[in-house]
Amino acid sequence: MSSTVTVTRRAGSAVLALLAGLLGVLAAASPAYAHATLLGTDPVDGAVLPKAPAQVTLTFNEPVAVRPGAVRLLDAQGTQVSAEARSVDTTVVLTVPPAAADGTYLVSYRVISADDHPISGGFSFSVGAPSTTGVTVTAPEPDAAVQLLRRVSQGLLYLGVLLATGLLVFDVFLLTGASVTLRRRLWRTAAGAAGVVAVAAVLSIPVTTAWQDVAPPGALLRAATWSAGLSSDTALSSLLIVIGLAVALAAAGQVTSPAAAPGTEPPRRVVAATTSGLCPQPRSCGRRETYRLERAGRSALTAAGAALALGSLALVGHTRTFGPAWLVLAADLLHVATAAVWLGGLTGLVLTLARAAAIPAAAAGRTVAAFSRLAALLLAVLAAAGTVLAWRILGSWAALTGTAYGRSLLVKIGIAAVVVAVAAYNRWRLVPRLGVDTDGRARRRLSATVRAEALLLSAAVAVTGVLVTQSPVPAPAAAQAAPAGPRVVEAALGTGRAVARLTPGGIGVNSLELTLLAADGSPLQPIEEPELTLTLPAADIGPLDRPLSRTGPGRYEAVVDLPLAGAWQLTVSARTGKYDNPSARLTVEIR
Repeated sequence: MSSTVTVTRRAGSAVLALLAGLLGVLAAASPAYAHATLLGTDPVDGAVLPKAPAQVTLTFNEPVAVRPGAVRLLDAQGTQVSAEARSVDTTVVLTVPPAAADGTYLVSYRVISADDHPISGGFSFSVGAPSTTGVTVTAPEPDAAVQLLRRVSQGLLYLGVLLATGLLVFDVFLLTGASVTLRRRLWRTAAGAAGVVAVAAVLSIPVTTAWQDVAPPGALLRAATWSAGLSSDTALSSLLIVIGLAVALAAAGQVTSPAAAPGTEPPRRVVAATTSGLCPQPRSCGRRETYRLERAGRSALTAAGAALALGSLALVGHTRTFGPAWLVLAADLLHVATAAVWLGGLTGLVLTLARAAAIPAAAAGRTVAAFSRLAALLLAVLAAAGTVLAWRILGSWAALTGTAYGRSLLVKIGIAAVVVAVAAYNRWRLVPRLGVDTDGRARRRLSATVRAEALLLSAAVAVTGVLVTQSPVPAPAAAQAAPAGPRVVEAALGTGRAVARLTPGGIGVNSLELTLLAADGSPLQPIEEPELTLTLPAADIGPLDRPLSRTGPGRYEAVVDLPLAGAWQLTVSARTGKYDNPSARLTVEIR
């Protein structure tokens, strides 16, 4: 029992070491924002201007990147007008030619958000008067072959990283009493997985860029595609993953080499003498102490390299764009670390149980029992971390079935449920039989079920690779559903009231009519122009200032753009005296 407990403690130490390393990798990560969303434009959608503006600005809720030709200005006939676009933090500025003719113009944009996903859309404005004809520009779709390559490369990347790091953790921290041949086999399998990761990591650099730019497969061979990709977060993540795996493989190879194999360690009586301060064989004691220090250092280096590889997965992806940062990143770290230990442990058990000569029956039983107990903890952590991630990324039950991301997540959950069922059967039915296994039947059956469990978990990890290529935000067409009608809300404003009417009262551009009333119901006329700010607390958007135009006594209007569904808060402040500046907070539910 003590040996099994020791193995379990070593495995727990490995998980803690991985988590500590992951936290270190992501300590300097960018803070989380809401998913990239267009907050507003200047001019606003549908505006009619007396003359052409010098520039058009698009404001987003997080920094975005603009590729050449990704933001276009089109006239009413669909002809592209020469205009230069640049991004400045959260704003995209499009320079308009000074000689722009009268008529309607359409701005079509495609920008890259912090999670590497492209965000596209468009809006229009008119100069002088609207054109009698118009053009509709649809958002371009990435090439099917490029999309397939991206999903395959991401799936292989995730599967390879989790398998390689998990196998090394199993070999160094969990496995006891194994032959040198088995340890070499485990290391070679991890090295093979790392090789697949290296290929997938290199491929993902141009593929991601081509996917973002809606480019054809031929763009993968262009120097411009590689140049843009090598300066992206995807390239940085790929480089750190490869470095982390190389360090972990080199360190684990030393820990499990023949010179460091458990069978070559000094006898236990020498260890006991060393512990008590008495050593009948000083040279052996010295070798033992040196071995223990070297093994501890190399084991720590293995964990550090694995942590670097796993943590680098979070440098790109959805967890960078959802908050709160501490919660989402912590859940992501737990998710990848526990998944790696589980997948690597299962694969290691398959290789361990495949040949009876590779490990004595007693040592195999201790290893299986220790991993079985550890798997129960891993399952609990995976379930908790996965629930937190789904809650913060999806945000609603409707997104679970209404988005491609949600549907893929349901597939992953279904596979995970089958894995749990197989794991429970192994834990409660087959593992106890190993102690009385005289003919090897229990061992062979356990080997078969563990193999099935490992294959199913590999499929779940592959689905995870697909998840990172999909957007959890509903498609614009679904989000722009027609509202039921204008929405009217009111709230107290000091001793009076503020009444707001939003038309059409749905997602997108709305007309706001604001009425300020005194306590007796008469129009309230502040001594200064009132101020209006918009916030969406659920998505950490705002406060956004919007100008109000006076249309009559106590009456004002404004154009407000509400890009997301949710409970928007409209705060109106009106100075009615030298020391009186009451404010009203109106909440309107936008669907």
